[in-house]
Amino acid sequence: MPLVTNLIDDKSPLIRYDSTWLPATSANDQSEDRYYHGTATTNRVMNGQVTFTFNGTAIWWYGSKRDNHGTFSVEIDDVTYGPYSGYSAVDQFIVPIFNVSGLNQGTHQVTLTNTGSGTTIYVASDFIVWQSNVGNDDDQLITETIDDPDPRFQYQDPLWTSPSDVNVYSNGTGQRTNQRNLDFHREMVTLFGKTGASNGPYTVQLDGGQTNVYNATANLSYYEITLFHADNLGPGQHQLTITNTPSINGQGLGIDYAVVSNLNLLRWMTALLLLQSQF
Repeated sequence: MPLVTNLIDDKSPLIRYDSTWLPATSANDQSEDRYYHGTATTNRVMNGQVTFTFNGTAIWWYGSKRDNHGTFSVEIDDVTYGPYSGYSAVDQFIVPIFNVSGLNQGTHQVTLTNTGSGTTIYVASDFIVWQSNVGNDDDQLITETIDDPDPRFQYQDPLWTSPSDVNVYSNGTGQRTNQRNLDFHREMVTLFGKTGASNGPYTVQLDGGQTNVYNATANLSYYEITLFHADNLGPGQHQLTITNTPSINGQGLGIDYAVVSNLNLLRWMTALLLLQSQF
């Protein structure tokens, strides 16, 4: 079956940091630009936690190893791993600080906890990679990008506007909106958009099911950030509903584009051709 590899940057709202995690900035870290896309989120508080939930079989958490970084532990599905050490006398960036593979295909929750102290108290989160098995062994994955002007994106209110910073969105198009639906016939979907100081909480609902709550607020503006991901949805039509739920006046929802993937069911096509050949 196709093995799908996904990557999200530290700025994705899908990664849930507690209040003790702070963005690395050039003011507090002169090596900030050595991280992936020049961003990282760091912690210097014992028992500070960050959580990520994914559907798959393996995960790699990337960060840095430095002389002021210390120990941390990782819990996956109530099983604790570690402690691990992020210490290195020589700075190392874009390195996996934790990984595990061979998990059963399904939903897993990963929590990283800072256990450092003293002068080695830091932990850095840079980006996450995970893998998921989709479909069957003889399937092929076909991917399509749906940009925001596509009619499959449906606006549910008249308040959508083109944002003032639209020139830095993908293809120079984007929408700032209160609610939006995306209809698609695919087995996997990833929604991309903006996070920033003018963005706030939002919800995502897939096929009328559970409402997932996220927060797109960030210290600076970041673009083409993963706002939602789901896979192994099964064939047929699906609908994604994204709703802006601002906590203060003026917060908006910045939508850029979606990447959807479908399985080319070669086994069924082959069986059909063989059946037709008999007549």
